[in-house]
Formats: sequence, structure tokens, C-alpha cells
Amino acid sequence: MASTTFAAVTLVLFFSWLLLLAEGGGNAGDPTRGFVALPLTASHMKVQWPYDLRKGERYSFENGVHTLKVYSNDKPHSKESHTRPRTEVRIAISTIQLFSWLLLLAEGRVDSGSTNADPTRGFVALPLTASHMKVQWPYDLRKEERYSFANGVHTLKVYSNDKPFKQHSPTKPRTEVHITGYDYSSGVWQFEGHGFVPSGTSGVCIMQVFGASEHASTLMVRVYGGNLAIYRSKVLPDIYDRWFRLNVIHNVDDGEVKVYVDRSLVYKGPDHGGKSHYFKFGVYAQNDDSRLMESRWKGIKILRKKS
Repeated sequence: MASTTFAAVTLVLFFSWLLLLAEGGGNAGDPTRGFVALPLTASHMKVQWPYDLRKGERYSFENGVHTLKVYSNDKPHSKESHTRPRTEVRIAISTIQLFSWLLLLAEGRVDSGSTNADPTRGFVALPLTASHMKVQWPYDLRKEERYSFANGVHTLKVYSNDKPFKQHSPTKPRTEVHITGYDYSSGVWQFEGHGFVPSGTSGVCIMQVFGASEHASTLMVRVYGGNLAIYRSKVLPDIYDRWFRLNVIHNVDDGEVKVYVDRSLVYKGPDHGGKSHYFKFGVYAQNDDSRLMESRWKGIKILRKKS
């Protein structure tokens, strides 16, 4: 009797597995079948923790693992809340980010079963050395007072009351790296860099595509109060205190600029014309600038579209 029951159960399980296999097209029982994976980065994860503590006391993210804890006598996540204690991650995907991803999908830049495509696909990285990087800093100071390069990281800072980068310049204070040797007037070019903006830095341009017909720049990537912006238009929140990958593509022939953060398209728009362009990164004071402005960069690349 026992052997008969075992055989019957085995047959039921076997035919159930065959049914799942038939429905799953070779991926038996996969609950994600028929779904599309959306881009998910640190910018989509908003952590909530007891309001009277530091985030690091209740939350950490190391080696790909989120660790969250809370005590029963902890405070709620905000002073106004009447809820019980929590340490949670809220997944937030803005309408702009969702639309941008759907645009990529429609253009074939990503497939429905993958995460974001690499925006450098189809481009060739050009040789880039220290000789290509010309640093600009307040003219009355030593370079080392506003710029350093150590362990592969460029650290650039400037104060709102600093002098411009050269005497008699009407521009605001800056500490920037001008990429030389790769000025361009046609084709499709790309800047890639991993950036970091410390909290408090605001009212500043951290990257720009220089050159335009009626403006100084074709594109400015700025930071205002922790938000990443294209000029004054916010495109991404929560940029402070984390490394992010920035890719800027300038299609001169089509007059178009695209900006990607962590492989997600966050901006697409027309350029401002002009006959010659080049890339810059660092800190360049804009309107409503904070007293201290700082950005850090590593992994800088200049790429050109394959012909």
C-alpha cells in the first residue's frame, strides 16, 4: 500500500511539473514569466527609520545586502506620525523615470526581459590621460587648495566667495576639469564618469557640454538641494552622498542630447547649436549657490560612436 501511494504521488508531481514546463516555455513555474524588469538603483530606494536616530543606527547596505532593524520602543519615522516603529525601504519610481524607460524600450535600447542596456554600447573609448585634463581653479589660490587627485578620485571644491578662474573674468567661481584634445563639431560623442556630491552642495553645475550658438553651453548638469537637474529642471531626486554613473551623449548631427544616470535615461532634448564642443566636470557656481560646493569623480571616459 505504501509503495502504491508513493507511486501515485510521484505521478501527480511529475505531471504537474510537465504542465508547468509547458506553460513556462522551459522555465517551469517562474512567477516572473510575462513581467518586465524595471531599472532599480539606489535612487529609487527611500529609507525610513526612527526620526531621532541616524540612518546608520538602523539601516545598512553592504555587499549587496540590505540590513534593517528596529526596536519596539523606537520612535516612529517622523515626528508627526502616530504609527509604530519602522525601518523600511520605500520603492519609488517617478513617472519621468518610468516614461524614460518605456521610451528606451520603444527605441529598442533595452529588451523586455533585461535591465537597462549599457549606453556606451556601439561607442569606442578614446585614450584619456592626465595630459587631456586641464584644471581650472580660482586664480589667486594654489591648485591644491581646491583640487586633488588621489586613489583614482578627482576631488574638486569651490566657495561662493572665491575668485573666478582667471583675472577679469565675469564668470562665477569654479573648479573644473576641461577635457582637452577631443573638441568636436560633428558625430556622436559621449562623456562617462562616476560622480559623488556631498550633502549641502547646491546651486552648482557638476558637468557641462561646452559650446553653443547663443549660449555658453549645450548642456549643464546641476545640483539643487539634493536633486539632479538639467539647468533648472529637476530630473532625479536623492543624488547626495552616493556614487552614481553619469553618461552624457551628444549627437551633433541630429542636434540632440541624452543624459543617463545609472543606465536610466533621465533627460532627452535638443542641443543649443554651435560649431565646437568639449566636456567639463567639477563644480561651477550657479544661481542660489551654497557656501561650499564639492564634487568627486572617478572612471572618466570619453567615447565616440562607431562609424
